[in-house]
Amino acid sequence: MLCGTTLRAQREDNSFIEHTVIHGDNLYKIAKKYIDRSPTLFIDEFVEQIKSVNDISDSNIIHIDQVLLIPTGWIDLIASEVINHDSLCGIYLNTYSLTENNVQRIISKYDSLGCNALVVDFSNVRGTLFYSSMNSIARENDLNIPIISHPRKLANLLHKYGIEFIARVTMFKDTTLAHNYPDWRPVLIPDSTDTLASEKKLKEHWLNPNNQEVQKYKLDIIKEIISLGVDEIQLDYVRFPTEGHLLNADFGIPDSMTKQDVITDFISKVFEVTQQEGVTLSADIFGIVALQHPDDVRNTGQDIRRIMPFLDRIHPMIYPSHFYGEFWGKAHPGKEPYYFIYRICSVLREEIEDDNKIIPYLESFSLYNNSVDPFTISAQIQAVKDAGLEGGFLFWNAGANYEATWEALEEFKE
Repeated sequence: MLCGTTLRAQREDNSFIEHTVIHGDNLYKIAKKYIDRSPTLFIDEFVEQIKSVNDISDSNIIHIDQVLLIPTGWIDLIASEVINHDSLCGIYLNTYSLTENNVQRIISKYDSLGCNALVVDFSNVRGTLFYSSMNSIARENDLNIPIISHPRKLANLLHKYGIEFIARVTMFKDTTLAHNYPDWRPVLIPDSTDTLASEKKLKEHWLNPNNQEVQKYKLDIIKEIISLGVDEIQLDYVRFPTEGHLLNADFGIPDSMTKQDVITDFISKVFEVTQQEGVTLSADIFGIVALQHPDDVRNTGQDIRRIMPFLDRIHPMIYPSHFYGEFWGKAHPGKEPYYFIYRICSVLREEIEDDNKIIPYLESFSLYNNSVDPFTISAQIQAVKDAGLEGGFLFWNAGANYEATWEALEEFKE
C-alpha cells in the first residue's frame, strides 16, 4: 500500500484525481469513466496504470469506499513536436481498422522492420469525419463518426515510437455534401439525348472544386485536423471529376482560367496553412494521372509541374492491376509489378525536380486473388529502389491485411 506521505503528495499533484469506489464499480468501469482525462489511449493499459498507482494485485479486487488515485497527467497531452522523416516506410490503415489490437501489432511490426509512418483516414468520400469535429457544417450534416476518439493521444503514442502520423483527407468527392448542397455541385449541361440525366443528377457525388464555399469548408476542416497533432496532411481527390457526364459540366470557371489553375490555386492555399502550422503537405495522385497525358491533366486539373512547388511530397498511387487491358505492350499489367512500378517511377523522376518528394503507394492487395503474395510486394519495392527513388514508399490494403507486406519487408531487412 502507499504510505500516507506519498498519498498526500500525489493528491496534491494535479496529474491525479481521486475516485471513491461505489457499489457496482470495477476497474474497467472506472477506467472507462476517466479515460477521456488520461493521456492513455487504451483501456487495458489504463487499468494497469490504475492498478500500479494504487498497488492493486492481479486479482483486481477493490472495496466500496476505497479511495483510488486515477492518473490523468494532462501535462502529457501537450502536443509533441512534429515528426518529419526524410524517407518513409509505412502503411495505410482505414479508420475502421484502428483497433487497439491492430495499433499495437503495427507498432510491434514497425519496431522490428524499421517502418516509420502510418496513414489514417480522417475523412472519406462520403464526407464522413472520423473525429469529433466542431465545424458547424459538419455537425449540421451529421458528418461526425468519431472512431478516432482521442486523436492527440494517438499522435502522442505514435510519436513515442518515432512514427510519423499522416492524416488522409478527402477533398472534392463528398457524397453527403454534394447531395445536401446543390449549389456546391457542378452544373450538368442539359443533353436531350441523355435519358439518364435526371438519375445521374440524383446520384451526384462530387463537389465543385471551383466553388469558394466548398474550398473554405475544406480548408477549415484541414486546419481543424492539423490542430489534433498530425504530422502530415495527405490530400486525396484533390481534382476535378472524370466521370463522363461531368467532364463537360459547368464549374463556373472563367474563360481566362483552366482546371489546372483552380487546383493549383487551391493547393497553394492549403500549403500556406500547413507552412504556418509546420506540418507536411502531400497529395495522392492516381497512377495514370502520374503519366501526365494532356487529356488527363486537362480533365483532372492535376498538373504535376505546377502543383509540386506547393507540395512537400507526392504520393502516386501506382497499382499495376488497375491498368486495364494491354498497356505499354503488356497484356496483363497486374502480373508485371516490377516493370510498371519501375517505369512510372522513372517517368515521375523526369517530371519532378526533387525526386525525394516522390513517395509512391504500392499495391499490397490483389484484384485477381484473395491475397497478394510477398514476391509481388518485394518486386515493387525493388523497382522503386532501382528507379533511384530514395524518399521511400507506402503500402495500400483497404482491409488492413498486411501479412504479405510484413514478409516482404522482412526479406529486405535481411
